Amino acid sequence: MAHLEALVPEVTTYPYSNGKRTGSGVKFPDTAAFSSMNKPSRFEGDIFDLEITGEIPKDINGTFYRVQPDHRFPPMFEDDIHFNGDGSVTAIRIKDGHADFKQRFVRTDKFLKEEEARQSLFGRYRNPYTDNESVRGVIRTVSNTNVTFWRGMLLASKEDGPPFAMDPVTLETIGRYDFEGQIKAPTFTAHPKFDPDTGEMLCFAYEAGTDGSDCGVDVVSWTINADGVKTEELWFKAPFAGMIHDCGISKNWLVLPLTPLKMNLDRLKAGGNKFAWDPDEDQVYGLVPRRGGKPEDVKWFRADNGFHGHVAGCYENDAGHVIFDLTVADGNVFFWFPPDGEQPDLAKRSRLSSPTCRWVLDPTAETSSRVKAALEWTTNGEFSRIDDRYVTKKYEHFWQLKVDPTKPYDFARCGPPAGGLFNSMAHYTWDPDDEARTGAEDVWFAGPTATYQEPVFIPRDGGKEGEGYLTALRNNLDELRNDMVIWDALNLAKGPLATLHLPLRLRLGLHGNFVDNRDIVAWQERRAAELGPVQPAKEPLPWQKEFAAARGQNGHTNGTTNGNGVNESS
Repeated sequence: MAHLEALVPEVTTYPYSNGKRTGSGVKFPDTAAFSSMNKPSRFEGDIFDLEITGEIPKDINGTFYRVQPDHRFPPMFEDDIHFNGDGSVTAIRIKDGHADFKQRFVRTDKFLKEEEARQSLFGRYRNPYTDNESVRGVIRTVSNTNVTFWRGMLLASKEDGPPFAMDPVTLETIGRYDFEGQIKAPTFTAHPKFDPDTGEMLCFAYEAGTDGSDCGVDVVSWTINADGVKTEELWFKAPFAGMIHDCGISKNWLVLPLTPLKMNLDRLKAGGNKFAWDPDEDQVYGLVPRRGGKPEDVKWFRADNGFHGHVAGCYENDAGHVIFDLTVADGNVFFWFPPDGEQPDLAKRSRLSSPTCRWVLDPTAETSSRVKAALEWTTNGEFSRIDDRYVTKKYEHFWQLKVDPTKPYDFARCGPPAGGLFNSMAHYTWDPDDEARTGAEDVWFAGPTATYQEPVFIPRDGGKEGEGYLTALRNNLDELRNDMVIWDALNLAKGPLATLHLPLRLRLGLHGNFVDNRDIVAWQERRAAELGPVQPAKEPLPWQKEFAAARGQNGHTNGTTNGNGVNESS
């Protein structure tokens, strides 16, 4: 007898029609952004004592933090992108050769609103005009790009909104952080930089003028001193409304790479993309004084079209020129944001090259001066990192994910490599005697079924530059599972010292950092004594107050939190 189900007409449960979510079931889109290593993980939990191959060096005592975009609920739009996922933070605590794993979502205002509704309420990437009406006026950042340690807290951040503070041990969300009321801009960088000599945080925001969604040219830079006090704030205008993702700092300057991914308010209001690539626009470098600057002191240097990657190092040479190193691709890396009127072109993206470029910027030159890279090193990689003790200083070593198309890749077993074919970990050295010359390359290949995520450097106590360890997550594409790999930072080719096996799959992460446990403990003691606990923001942002007043809400703002990850209003 035929099974009864065979007699029932097939009923589709796919909850998307014409690109928009129509069903109520928990089913994610059948698209590349939600497949392979990027299938939503949605995992929170703890794993005690990870399985290890090899031996973790006994002098490593601290926590490796990283953050990944991870959609908690199926998105409102079928073509949603990876970068729109909720921030989910990993902490791998290492001590005495053992490692424990912890994973928690950042409980942003957006996260709490959607948790309450049990569905997505926020629409396209950085486009509030596509949101559900019930969440108008709610800070929509997902805090999914970087996680940094600052004065006893973790700051989970994304450049479209303010950071959210988390406890570095428990990963509990403390709440939106405004630096004790000192920073009230609607946006904040995901790449603050820390001066190792002064203890200062150098940070900035773009699209900072109104509500963080005006597609404007307002930029602001800040300096926060080691005591947490804002000592510098400079507002100025960018040459065009584009993306400023990363930055570099020298002893006297902040360098802002302005990428020709352009914002447009009319496109946003029409329900379109936040950004569109402009192949005819220059890449631009802003040179901002760290101390006592005025808007007219900011200088912009123009170069031929290119797409900025992440910064390696930045310092001033003997001539007073600023040396600024980063990867620059020769086309649109973010293919999902094509030029206006064009369709995404993944095939073209895969043909791009991405050398590490050294720029020499003269602070005495006229603004709008044209420059060319003083040196291009064909590293063909991304996600550069240095020994952070050498931020602002002349440095020799940097590490980077490398794409090596000459190595074998098992497409039959793994399919397309999610996030790009970063199949090698590379260590590079500049010529220490000549800043116009490159040095050596040291590489470790992941194998034909794996890729790597961003590396993080762990310094050895008392060691010289580069002496210590390098760590990164490995994506085992054939198993859909991750490992954490640890190398001798100055000898990658020797192979891993230890591999920590995760019994699960994480999504492709963006950025992270290692924090020495002595720093965590010292700040815990200070927070328990004279400083008191971390204080979340006590007031809505200015744009939220204006929005509430315009709606006659008497200052009561939709979706603010009480600092403990709990909604005050609905």
